[in-house]
Amino acid sequence: MDQDNFIFIKRHLARLINVSFVQIICIVILSLFPGTTKSQIGIKLGTTISNFYYTDRNMDPYLAFDIDLRPYLGYDIEGPQLGDQKPLISAFVSVYYNFKLSNRFGLRPEISFTQKGVSFNQFEYERVIYKVIINYLEIPLSIAYQFIKKEKFITELYLGGFAAFNMGAVKKVANHNSQVEKTKIDNTNKVDGGIHLGLTFKYKISEDFVLLDLRLFEGLSDIFTMPEDQPKLYYSTQKTKITGVNITIGYEF
Repeated sequence: MDQDNFIFIKRHLARLINVSFVQIICIVILSLFPGTTKSQIGIKLGTTISNFYYTDRNMDPYLAFDIDLRPYLGYDIEGPQLGDQKPLISAFVSVYYNFKLSNRFGLRPEISFTQKGVSFNQFEYERVIYKVIINYLEIPLSIAYQFIKKEKFITELYLGGFAAFNMGAVKKVANHNSQVEKTKIDNTNKVDGGIHLGLTFKYKISEDFVLLDLRLFEGLSDIFTMPEDQPKLYYSTQKTKITGVNITIGYEF
């Protein structure tokens, strides 16, 4: 392993440790007050529906493209990117710790795995498949408020932020009758961050809960990095971010 790779891995491990350390501190502090806090572990399974959005959609007068992802994804995106974007639908799994701080408020540290990206699949004139898939390990932290609380039914509104660590990115490409080819993407940032807003519907069974959870999220960081060897023609390429929704069912015990 060369020195640059070592420094890169060390830097991002430090970021992951720092985020995890903050959540561990929160858990330890809250656990010191058993008389005022209650906690439950929860697990959620479901889907992530995600898409790209761009901070600058002005037409490039030289390229005549509203969106130009060629510097990051290669020249095989040239045709598909001119079509409509379609959301990428992928799996989502999460484990969280729900601290009840008061009769209505709670704190929720969490760790989850999901995939985010976009699809440029087109079938109007010919078969074109182009998917961008980024695997993320996410560490969200949320504050929740129970605004409906009945004997068996609880509705929570929560908001917060998350750190997302890129575990690898690929593109899946196929044209006409060719087989789908999967290729690694190197020009993606290793760390993303964002905000989220969610709504949880819980139904009580004994001391446990079954739940349905809906969460909107928006990334705040550019997910791509510009390759150093790209010509200046591409330096005005738009910043690309990820937005979407998580739809999950779960169990809290």
